[in-house]
Amino acid sequence: MGSFKKSSIAVSIAAMAAMASGSAYAQASKILEEVVVVAQKKGFAESAQDVPISISAFTGDQVEAVFAGNLTDIGLVTPNANLIDIATFPGVANFVIRGMGTVGQSIPSADPAVGVSIDGVSLGTIYGVVTDLFDLEGIEILRGPQGTLLGRNVTGGAISLRTTRPTEEFVSKVRFGVGNFGKTDASLLLSGPLNDKWGAKIAVLDKSNDAMFPALNLPGGETGASETTLIRPAISYKTENFDAVLIYEDGSIQADGLVSNAFALDGVTLSDPFQRRETRQDLRGSSDLEWSQLTLESNLDIFGGQATAVLGLRDLEQNGFSDVDGSNQRRLHFNNTGLEQDQSSFELRWAGSVSERVDLTAGVYFFDQEYTYNERRIIDIANRDHRGSSSIEHSTQGVFAQADIALTENLSMTLGGRYTQEDKDASIGIIGDPNGVGDCANQVPILPDLISVNFADCQPAQVDSEDWSNFTPKVGLSWNVNNDVLAFASFTRGFRSGGYNVRFTDATFVTNPSNPNSRPGPYDEESVDAFELGLKTTFRDGRVRVNGSIFSNEFDDLQRTTLGSGGGQEIQNAASATIQGLELDLTLAATDNLVFQAGLGYIDASYDSFPGIEATAVRPVRELELVLAPELSYNLAATYDWNLSSSSYITGRIAYAYTDGTASNDANSVVTDDYDFIDASLTYKNDSGLKVAIYGKNVTDEIYYNFGINLVGSESFFITPPRTYGIEVSYEF
Repeated sequence: MGSFKKSSIAVSIAAMAAMASGSAYAQASKILEEVVVVAQKKGFAESAQDVPISISAFTGDQVEAVFAGNLTDIGLVTPNANLIDIATFPGVANFVIRGMGTVGQSIPSADPAVGVSIDGVSLGTIYGVVTDLFDLEGIEILRGPQGTLLGRNVTGGAISLRTTRPTEEFVSKVRFGVGNFGKTDASLLLSGPLNDKWGAKIAVLDKSNDAMFPALNLPGGETGASETTLIRPAISYKTENFDAVLIYEDGSIQADGLVSNAFALDGVTLSDPFQRRETRQDLRGSSDLEWSQLTLESNLDIFGGQATAVLGLRDLEQNGFSDVDGSNQRRLHFNNTGLEQDQSSFELRWAGSVSERVDLTAGVYFFDQEYTYNERRIIDIANRDHRGSSSIEHSTQGVFAQADIALTENLSMTLGGRYTQEDKDASIGIIGDPNGVGDCANQVPILPDLISVNFADCQPAQVDSEDWSNFTPKVGLSWNVNNDVLAFASFTRGFRSGGYNVRFTDATFVTNPSNPNSRPGPYDEESVDAFELGLKTTFRDGRVRVNGSIFSNEFDDLQRTTLGSGGGQEIQNAASATIQGLELDLTLAATDNLVFQAGLGYIDASYDSFPGIEATAVRPVRELELVLAPELSYNLAATYDWNLSSSSYITGRIAYAYTDGTASNDANSVVTDDYDFIDASLTYKNDSGLKVAIYGKNVTDEIYYNFGINLVGSESFFITPPRTYGIEVSYEF
């Protein structure tokens, strides 16, 4: 860390502390608000401090206070959560929690290791996940495997987003913002009762920015533009013992394609990537993502508890063009790629007390999705124009139960389990199969980049089906030492479904389908046994919160995506690994006006075995770093309220985040450097509902990278945003 950054943090925090000592009382910071969560699915919300699991939770107001644009920003303030979106196309989640995730790839058929749900509906693919955080009631980030209560089993963690419901009193809020790089951000929320039983709301967002990255070989000399539109209406109904809400969401993101910079070609260095943020791409690329989701949630008080039903329907389509190699040569371009995904899910559960000592949550879950994936690759150095098309039908059925048993007044035991059955029917084409017909055959010479091609004549190389079943138990103990201290310990098993690779490229499979080292599938499920000890403490009447946990996760049949020199991706159950670590969270109200926050994540991750990686690995197997698993990450923040009068105040915030460098591939041949940056904001607000804020993100304009590749002779880093700043004005009435 440079001396300038250290000085900036020290001076800013010292100044805030000095002013706090003589300040009159100001409105308490939103940071100190008690955050309630529904992660345990008990039929009622609980304080995050009272839940015996490792969870980071944020209210919608807190998300706005840190100017979090998407989940990547939330990851910066969550211990051991590396929530980046770098992949072949924008919006694809490469999320890692506690060192485990679906990383370094954008294969739609790779089941998420970090699950994301919106309003209780689990998203079936990693595509279309990193969208704008808007109109939220709260975010819950659960660290570690979730094998009991979550709809989809995951081995890394889970993220739950809950949008706002229609309010009991009329609320309207308008917001408009502008910033550098032509950024505009406008939103509208109208919410309130229609009568004593019905309520309604509508939330609308339109957000855009111009190109922000220098592009040496593209017309206009810039790239990186984006535009997001979203509309979310909802209607609710409520009686004395029944309530229901119907939420619809329709969104789209149109953006330039992936931005990467080739800093070396065929071993020859072109530039120092840390000197200037730029790209040598010869194709601007594009990404067109559209989705719609319908959610119906209903709750009925019955049998002394609450029965909840959640029905979810979601459609998603993503198309685009991408210059992956980042150079001025057509070494690897992804063009006319198309994903069409439809999913439906239904969960029915009951939660309540079955005796004075036992609380129970139990239910059933059904999930179905179908998707078709079309991909075209241009590999100029091989004079190949490859196409392929695959489709998968996936169904999941599960039954689950979890009981909290009061052993004594202060000691409780948690016993839970879930039985899951998964089925997948796959029709897998080979991208570049020489036996393909029509537009799926290899083409020589290569067709133009942006030409539209037809996948209708593509033929599958493998038609197959497979099913998996698994039982995932949980055992936990929680001890309320006193009203301010909660200690807990748990054992949890989780798994990630097996499957098929819809981005398979090895044409030798046609002539040798029995080769176990080169198959589109099926590969087996990934499993983890997780052990955890945690402590949650609250002191000084809620003014100090200190939470910590240590964990050890043992993985078997790890699904690893290996990369060939030509960009071929193969998913195999290639490894076993042990990941250990710790997390700390601190919130301290130094005065009524000044709040400090700090978070720390440490990971000790190593492979126990990884057959087949030795030929390409740069170091022995047990010394390899896991992909996108930083050993150390931490964040610091200070927030201060200045009273201007009895009805208005100004809030200042400065935040610092640090992340260790990480490996971008399993062979560790591409490793990013550590990086750190500072965010800052100043917000004016009064009791009439007016709020004016100025903010800056990455204010020192740190050039950093969190992912890179080494393919087809091109060594590239994927470019991350520069310094951005702006002003927002909102009015609520």
